[in-house]
Amino acid sequence: MRKGLLLVDTRLVSARLNKADRRKAIVETASQLFSELGFRGGTTRELAKRVGVSEPVLYEHFQTKGELYAAIIENSAPREFDRALAILEQKAAAGDAADFFSTLANLIADHQSANPNYLRLLLFSALERHELAEHCFECHATVIHLLVTGFIKNQIASGAFRQVDAPLAARSFMGMVMHYIIFDQHFGFKLVRASRKRAIDSMVDIFLHGMKNA
Repeated sequence: MRKGLLLVDTRLVSARLNKADRRKAIVETASQLFSELGFRGGTTRELAKRVGVSEPVLYEHFQTKGELYAAIIENSAPREFDRALAILEQKAAAGDAADFFSTLANLIADHQSANPNYLRLLLFSALERHELAEHCFECHATVIHLLVTGFIKNQIASGAFRQVDAPLAARSFMGMVMHYIIFDQHFGFKLVRASRKRAIDSMVDIFLHGMKNA
């Protein structure tokens, strides 16, 4: 009886939402649903149930699943992404490598901490060969990768860095940071017994100076 009342209350709340707020509720609920069950397990029926609307109401806001998936990506802190990109561009222009890579690592860690569903959605989409993965990389990952690659190329041109494969070097650093974040924040395995600041400082130092004694 109590469970039934909860469902009715949810629908009443949803019914009072205006169009913009209901669309936002659908996107946020979909993000949570797909991060829990994946894209194969998360059905429109379950989504409608969680939002407290009928399936036809979902299609009033999103005519296709593709539109919904695009909205999920756009809803993944777009303002934060634009702000982060602007900060990185400023750091790149300044040319301080240690500051640039420390800022990059902290921005990645901050985004993952503030948006825990984001990485889960990416992993599900990659494992299930879902279109969301490609869309995400086009919107976010590729932009950051190109910026980091460009910074490394500029450092090589100035003589600060030795000749290396710049795109591979960019992936190496971001991969190191993401590996740390995945195990520390998402899996809960504390492989590194250090504060985040110390871990990032160490990763930047290793990336810029290597492991070998000169």
